[in-house]
Amino acid sequence: MKITEVLITPQEIAWLPWAAQYFFYIGGAYAASILFLIALIWREKTSHLLRTSLVLTMAISAIVGALALSADLHQPARAWHFYAHFTPWSWMSLGSIFLPLFCALSVITAWLYLRDDLVAIRNSPNQALKFVGHLSFGSWKTTHRQLLFVALVTMLSGLSIALYTGAEVAVIKARPLWNQSASPLLWFVTAFLSAIGFSLILCLLQAGKRLRTTFNPCDMLLITRTLKVTGVLAIILLSIWASNDPMFHVYSQPTWFYYLMALYLLFVLCALLPTSTTLLPKSLSGTILTAAMTLGAAWMTRWVTLMETQRIAKYDAGLYPYELPVGTAGYLGILGMLGLWCTFALITSELTRVQHSHQNPSSLANEQFER
Repeated sequence: MKITEVLITPQEIAWLPWAAQYFFYIGGAYAASILFLIALIWREKTSHLLRTSLVLTMAISAIVGALALSADLHQPARAWHFYAHFTPWSWMSLGSIFLPLFCALSVITAWLYLRDDLVAIRNSPNQALKFVGHLSFGSWKTTHRQLLFVALVTMLSGLSIALYTGAEVAVIKARPLWNQSASPLLWFVTAFLSAIGFSLILCLLQAGKRLRTTFNPCDMLLITRTLKVTGVLAIILLSIWASNDPMFHVYSQPTWFYYLMALYLLFVLCALLPTSTTLLPKSLSGTILTAAMTLGAAWMTRWVTLMETQRIAKYDAGLYPYELPVGTAGYLGILGMLGLWCTFALITSELTRVQHSHQNPSSLANEQFER
């Protein structure tokens, strides 16, 4: 009998932290496009504040997500080859078509919806706001039917992003935890957590302490039901995802036990806490807590399932330690992209804050479009 030891040389991880950031932001973008379409259909019951926050979440997250992906490619020739040598059987190649289209549609949809706000700030004493107000390119009106059609097309484009981002990882047979249908479904479901978290932040930036009086019951119903359904589905999908490891690494390693328990706890909190009368938006601290909790759950899901999964040995029983670098490929890059998102959020929320501070919130639901 002979014993053969398999030795693996040190190698770089396949998916860098930039990929986790891309999945995080682009997931919030396509989930926000779905929620925005729902809120737009029920425009007589939802508030202008919630719809504005959702459409800004969609546009900002799409832009930031695309920038994170470009940093992940880190080779200009690699990005160019997607177009010079198009391969329709490759999900990445298809994504090079789907992503620019979705980003463009997200920005166009946000611009069309916020045109009335842009027109209104033309007379602002602030010269910067007055200049931005001219980006409405006229005072022509957008009908509700037209905006609904554009939002529907954007939502369908967002679903193509959800399909390709999930499929490009699920087709990797070398990783059983990736090569399963539960992986893309888990990423799709938890994307709604990041959409809600980002939207709540934008609501706070626009309304501040007036958030309690600006939100209406339909807004609350959309948010709480989304979180409840998402939390329950995420718990089920996470259990299915973890059980598809044929070597049971997820259950045999203490580190993975803590990862799973933390995710389960976050999903349970997302499903239960926002329905409490003491939270969202009964108190400012409750809204902040809900936003932090949902964003943390969405981020950790992608970090664990994309990054930490690569530390599981494929051929031997050795350990694969990974240390997140401090530079642009690690902590600095993560903080930089978050700072970029916050910068866009602060700038765009300033454009709509004027309207929310001078108008009655109850009248915002019906004033945006011509019938």
